[in-house]
Amino acid sequence: GRLPDRISQLFILKIEATMSVYKCKYFKIQELVCNHVMQSYSEEQIWSFLDEDLKKTLDIIREILGVPLTINQPKMKVYQRGLRCHLCNLVQNNKTPYITTHIQGKAVDILLPADCGMTAESARHKVQESADKLPCNIRFEHLQKGVPISWVHVDVRDNEKDEKVYWFNV
Repeated sequence: GRLPDRISQLFILKIEATMSVYKCKYFKIQELVCNHVMQSYSEEQIWSFLDEDLKKTLDIIREILGVPLTINQPKMKVYQRGLRCHLCNLVQNNKTPYITTHIQGKAVDILLPADCGMTAESARHKVQESADKLPCNIRFEHLQKGVPISWVHVDVRDNEKDEKVYWFNV
């Protein structure tokens, strides 16, 4: 009885060792991380830098909204809407420690197609209406100086109220 148990254990360990990290269905890796990271690491490593819940959440948000979503735009040299590193301008320009969900691989800023008939505000509401499809709690940035922001910042940091969709102002 002992040998088959050991073989089963080794087989399970082999499966766990070869399980790959989740990769988004709708986004290429360069759409999700800054150019510094893209130039310094392999694609396989980079996928592991991003929070698993965030990657799954992005695919589900894409399905809920039913339109192509834009994060980074490498061809337009826009690189800082997803994972940011210490070399990024948005990080370097800070005078205080920069500990954000973007640095932690837990946040992205999403742009909607101009012709999709949805504002960032209506997109946030549409996602909230389908919150039961999300794999985890999410947070939305909402107002900046009292005005709804024109992009969809979504992150998977825990929120103090343990709400499925938590709205906060910046």
